[in-house]
Amino acid sequence: MFSGLGEIRTERALLPGDAFTLDPENTGRLLSWEPRPGEAFTLLDGQGKLVRARLLAMSSGGAELTVFEEMGKNEPGPAVLLLQALPERGRLETIIQKTTELGVTAILPFKSEKSISVEELDSRQKRSHNWQKTALKAARQSRRPDIPRLLPCSLFTDALREAGGAGLKIMLLEAPGLKEIKSILREAQGPIESAAILVGPEGGFTEEEAAIARKEGFVQASLGKRILRTETAAILGVGLLRYELGG
Repeated sequence: MFSGLGEIRTERALLPGDAFTLDPENTGRLLSWEPRPGEAFTLLDGQGKLVRARLLAMSSGGAELTVFEEMGKNEPGPAVLLLQALPERGRLETIIQKTTELGVTAILPFKSEKSISVEELDSRQKRSHNWQKTALKAARQSRRPDIPRLLPCSLFTDALREAGGAGLKIMLLEAPGLKEIKSILREAQGPIESAAILVGPEGGFTEEEAAIARKEGFVQASLGKRILRTETAAILGVGLLRYELGG
């Protein structure tokens, strides 16, 4: 349904000290990381184990690396899509950075009734072209094997459709009587392969937007009694998803 970028795989099992050359397909994935000789990357070996390997050289024949650390079995958990209403100023960069560290798979910014548009955001300072690079830097820092995918900014209804067949769809709201997200996650039935979390702007969603999301299968949930900024809600929501669902 949705996936990250640049996940590098090898068919052979790898141990510290092993040197190897990536095939053309995985060399192409490595290019997503904007690699330079001497840099280290996390990749998946033929036994489903994560290892750290250092890039020695790149040529037309592929990329040459050497393994220097084992990181244990790969346990990715379900894919997580964050649908994020566009916040003002540099808050989306903060959201991208922190949710990348927490393991989000893809991020889709959208225009809602009470949010600004990407054109308004870029008219003050061009930001949108840096969003994927922000995700790349955070993925490197957190030693992820993949980079979250930044999907094109869209309208609210288009963002909901992007969640499509996600096994669990949650809409964060500030309203009395709503069940808290942690209870919804713990009550989820069966294995969940993908989840989507919908976060609104500072002013929240309109009643019409909430009704549309319900029709698209989103369960309304609360993060508790405190009133949170949109970036705090996104970070906490993704963190709870990962904590409860794994990955």
